Amino acid sequence: MNPLFRSSVLALSGWALLGLLSACSKPEAVAAPARPTIAGALITFPGNQDPATLRIASVTAAADHPVALPGRLAWDEDHTSRVYAPYAGRVDRLLATVGQRVQRGQALAVLSSADVGQAQADLHKAEADQALNRGSLARVRDLVEGGVIARKDQDQAEADLARSTAEVNRARARLAQYGVGGAAGGAVTQLLTLAAPLAGLVVERNSNPGVEVRADVAGPALFVLSDPATLWATIDLDESQLALLKPGQAIELVSAAWPDQRFAATVLSLGAAVDAASRTVKARARVANPDGRLKAEMFVTAQVAASGGLPLVPADAVFLRGDSSAVFVPLGSGRFERRKVTVRAAGPQFLQVVAGLVAGDKVVVGGGLYLNQLLDAAP
Repeated sequence: MNPLFRSSVLALSGWALLGLLSACSKPEAVAAPARPTIAGALITFPGNQDPATLRIASVTAAADHPVALPGRLAWDEDHTSRVYAPYAGRVDRLLATVGQRVQRGQALAVLSSADVGQAQADLHKAEADQALNRGSLARVRDLVEGGVIARKDQDQAEADLARSTAEVNRARARLAQYGVGGAAGGAVTQLLTLAAPLAGLVVERNSNPGVEVRADVAGPALFVLSDPATLWATIDLDESQLALLKPGQAIELVSAAWPDQRFAATVLSLGAAVDAASRTVKARARVANPDGRLKAEMFVTAQVAASGGLPLVPADAVFLRGDSSAVFVPLGSGRFERRKVTVRAAGPQFLQVVAGLVAGDKVVVGGGLYLNQLLDAAP
């Protein structure tokens, strides 16, 4: 037999045998993965095992997770005074500086003012008129008693004395209002001493010797006095967090300067309006600062317990189902139950639970929508 022909026959026989074997073998059927079983609002996963991709979190008590609110410290305006110049003039001398502790009535600065000089001159002229009218009245009385002049002349002299006395009192009160008196001997000094209206610390000074000041032009106070033993904290509340604070409530403040220390504060008031730009409400609290550790304009964080002691659930565990909110609660052994809850805002990361859950309950975080789709897709 031809060798070439023999090789061709063997090759064809091999291919035929291979085709026959291939025709006789059938591929094994791939088993479909087991699907979760649905029973009402309950999902049970195969093998009674929780899916590894689902994260579980706990519902926490309000006391275990305080809400952090940003704030800023400021001077306690109930113990702060801003000293302005009551008259136009020039700063002659400065007697106090920033950081100095002063007592009430202590001199802060001396001004030289033409207006003060005019007020002093008005007082001296009124006193001169008063003295003249007093002498005139004494002479008129003598003449009336002697029958030289009529009684009505005495009445006129008494009225003139009363008017001049009233003018003296007015001029003295005008000067005494700012601690200025008439110079002895009718002299006009034009000097005005600015005195501290309260005891405290000079926390700000906006003047230098020789500077001209005007009372009719708005500007910064020459001196700002305050007692830093107490400070105000202005706290920013999102409009959804209004229920967290109320007047008289005790809170704690934390500062980056003293991270290991808590400062007790008391809420004084809540703002009457929401800021149109930031959508926040300003709350004011007073914090004791006896050792001076806290400083005005320092940023702080207020630690506030959730209102009413309601438990807190992570915001990404709650999803909307129609008009209501719901969560999935793990029951163990691969079972998860959809549960309706009532919640309200408590910040960007948590929601307050009004009904449906209690502290210590477990919830599915981040996978609620997936589980909900499984339930809704079930026949």
